[in-house]
Amino acid sequence: MKVVILTDLEGPAGVNGRSDGIGNTMLNKPTADQALVNEVNAVCEGLVAAGADEIVVVDGHGGSNSIDIFKLHSKARLYQIGDWSPMVYLDGTFDALVQLGAHSMQSAGGYMCHTFNSHSVAGMKFNGEPIGEIGMGSYIAAYFGVPTIMVSGDDVACHEARALLGDDLEVVPTKASINRYTTVNYPVEEVYSNLRASAEKALRNVNNCPVLEMPESNELIVRFMCPNHLNGPIRLGIEQLDEVTVRYTSDDFIELWAQRNGWAPGVHQKRFNVTPEWKHPYTLAREAFEE
Repeated sequence: MKVVILTDLEGPAGVNGRSDGIGNTMLNKPTADQALVNEVNAVCEGLVAAGADEIVVVDGHGGSNSIDIFKLHSKARLYQIGDWSPMVYLDGTFDALVQLGAHSMQSAGGYMCHTFNSHSVAGMKFNGEPIGEIGMGSYIAAYFGVPTIMVSGDDVACHEARALLGDDLEVVPTKASINRYTTVNYPVEEVYSNLRASAEKALRNVNNCPVLEMPESNELIVRFMCPNHLNGPIRLGIEQLDEVTVRYTSDDFIELWAQRNGWAPGVHQKRFNVTPEWKHPYTLAREAFEE
């Protein structure tokens, strides 16, 4: 079985942050990086016990430089995100997605909550409903028919995940949020044990995990903190609703997601031609090597 672990850096136990005026600042990043890789390795142990024979870990925070490959589980492959790549990190050949180290959406009240950019995005709505990074990650996987089987992070992030994916979703709270910059971290060995057990249980139950239903049309409304944040989208022809709000639309979800990440409408699909049946360059490279 093939599994993707999508990581973020705010959610692991022991990660510390503060305000830098409007957004989030990560403090003591070497400790945060170590906390993240420890939790990734615990999840890998559970996945391997459940039969995973291929694990791809997506370093999903910031510049994709949070995971030291020399500390990573021996069975895991490290995916580091760069420019001019497909706006997806998996395809339909994968069996499951785990979101590890997650945080809640902007204004949700969770620890270091934000939506993709703590310095510019005031909130997002997908087809009329508030959405954050957990939701967008789950829809990306669902586009290819891949279920999200587990989410870890602070308690607010875990509640957000279950509100979207159902009460039976495996979640592992790593800390209790008091407010955006105050938290009570759970004992790390307890967290690691829970991550191992939940990952194993989730993957063994993968055939019973529902996949989000993909809508026929897609609308993403993004409200920014300041008017100048609209300059980039407006230059690309994105519809402006008011002085701080834009609307992205597309019949194809990945095309919508690409626009949100700075691709002009139609360019990403023209370059990569992503469909639910598309194969990621990583998969093609693996298949070619195995032949």
